[in-house]
Amino acid sequence: MLNKVILWTILIAPWFTLFFLNKEDIKRFAPPAILASYLMIIYNVIAKNENHWVINENIIPWLKPLYVSGIFGGFPVLTLWIFYFTYGRFWRYLITNIILDFLFAIFPFHYLFHNILGIYTLVNITPWERFFLFVTFAIILYGFYKWQESIFKPALKEKSSS
Repeated sequence: MLNKVILWTILIAPWFTLFFLNKEDIKRFAPPAILASYLMIIYNVIAKNENHWVINENIIPWLKPLYVSGIFGGFPVLTLWIFYFTYGRFWRYLITNIILDFLFAIFPFHYLFHNILGIYTLVNITPWERFFLFVTFAIILYGFYKWQESIFKPALKEKSSS
């Protein structure tokens, strides 16, 4: 029961933090947040096929191979907040992601979810491999947003000048 409460909290609680952002900032940083979820869905499907882990507890049974709480709760909202506070300062962004990815993939969250609560069990991947994968995702997200911003900023300038 405790595991279900934790998983539901990871899914729902982060969304309430968006009330502290204005609507324009949410719209501005939503694309990398959506891409973060999409990358995590792809990774979860590949991880299931490669037997990276076994998910022992999930809140939506028909999505058992996916880490639903993180994909649709924690990851996109956290990505949005990270971009809000660090975008435009790549090294600050990267260091922030390295710290948070370490907290999730190595200690304390991995230790808590894996060893204490038994929510998942890693099989064919180490915590350090997951950590480096998540840092790679962070770099991809930053590059994606830089690219996207370079496409849409000129269009916005043209629109506002006419």
